[in-house]
Order: sequence, then C-alpha cells, then structure tokens
Amino acid sequence: MSLETRDQEYMDGTELEAAIEYAEIADEYDVPVTLFVTGKAAKEEPERLQTLAEMDDVEIGGHNYWAFGTPFHKLFRGILGSWHGPRRFQAWEIEKTIKTFANLGVSVESWRDHAYRHDENTIELLSERGVTHFSDEVRPDGGIRNEDGLKAVPINTPPDHEHTYHAFRSPEFVENDAFEGPFGQESVEIGEWVDWSLRTARELTDKDMVVTFLVHPACMKLADDFDSFRRLCREIRDLGNLCNMTAV
Repeated sequence: MSLETRDQEYMDGTELEAAIEYAEIADEYDVPVTLFVTGKAAKEEPERLQTLAEMDDVEIGGHNYWAFGTPFHKLFRGILGSWHGPRRFQAWEIEKTIKTFANLGVSVESWRDHAYRHDENTIELLSERGVTHFSDEVRPDGGIRNEDGLKAVPINTPPDHEHTYHAFRSPEFVENDAFEGPFGQESVEIGEWVDWSLRTARELTDKDMVVTFLVHPACMKLADDFDSFRRLCREIRDLGNLCNMTAV
C-alpha cells in the first residue's frame, strides 16, 4: 500500500484484503489463481500474505520488491533505459523478493514484473533462482512456449486494468489517455469486459489453447464489488481445465 497507486486511493481496505476476498470467490468455483505480489507487500502485510498462500488453488508469484516505485528505479530508467537498473541490482532485488517470501514459508516459482517491465537479463536471472514460469507479456492468441529455460505464459485475453472503467479510469480519463496496448485502446464497463474476455477465451479453447486472464483484485472490488468477477469465475469453471487466472 505504500506504493500509493491511483486505485488504492479509492479503496477502503488494502489490496491484499481484496485479494483474500477474490481468492475465496475463485475457490467457490474451483478456479486456480496466481497472485503476483511485491516483496514490499509481503513485508507490510505478512499475515494476509500467509492467509493467501495457505488457500487451496492459490499460487503466490513474485512481482519485484518495490514495483519500480523508488527514485533509484526512475533514475535507472533515465540513464540505462531499463527500470531494473544494472544486472547486479536486478539480481539483488529478485533475491530480496524471493527471500522475503521464503521467510514466510512461501516458495516462488512464477513471476511477473510490474507493468510487464523486463529486460535482456530478467529471464536468465529468474531461471538461475528457481523460477520456472514467466508471465510478462500481453499477446492476443499467444500460447505457452519455452524461453531460455522458463515456460512463458502470455496473457491472451484483454487485461482488466487497461480495458475497464473503474476508480480513476472514467470514460473522460480514457478519452484523454494515450494508452494503446495489444488489445487496442478501448475501455468498457465491467460487464462488457467479462463478455469480451469470455468471447476471447472461447475462441482460444476452440483451438485447444490454454487461456490466461489478467484480473486484479482491486479492479474487481472497485468496479462492482466482485459481482462481475463471480460471473467470470462461474463461466471459467464451465469452460473446463484450459483456463488460468492471474492477478497482481
């Protein structure tokens, strides 16, 4: 919560509190979720992190330590062109995150960098430290592949944060925002986003492809207090075992 994101300004509780509610709903529908958590969040709220880690069908993944929120990361970006900074610093930050989780009894095998930011060193550094799965790109129609010793698992449905109205992301904000991602510029109401995501998922399952959704607890909480998330989980359950849910 010390990152003080724009979403957090609209929340009554913490993002890890929202994540617990999110995971409980997913569990009702037997939907597996991977929650990518920063090392700093685990440090700030260790009891809630452990609650999540002990839940059935929940995997805790790594998500950097500070989510690139320090002046050092901004300086690295300006000087080196990479938010991660020098290779040695990136290795140290990955190890700091993994050690923070290990101190809470949580092992990290999956990873996503905050805002999908990775550089030419990231995959090798993660692989050397026991990470096996890397989910750091949005790729429509993208399938799972092996990449330099890691299994790359792309997000192949529209990411919720970039494509739903919630909190600060009003229609007026989106109209004036320059964002454009692999799924385009459009943002929609949360119910329309569920329909869009499920259409995409069905097209992928028709091709026998594994589907990965990016669904943030904070977005689902802020959009309509998890009502649409419940519908999404119910529909995912009915799609069968080709779907994964990931979040930050």
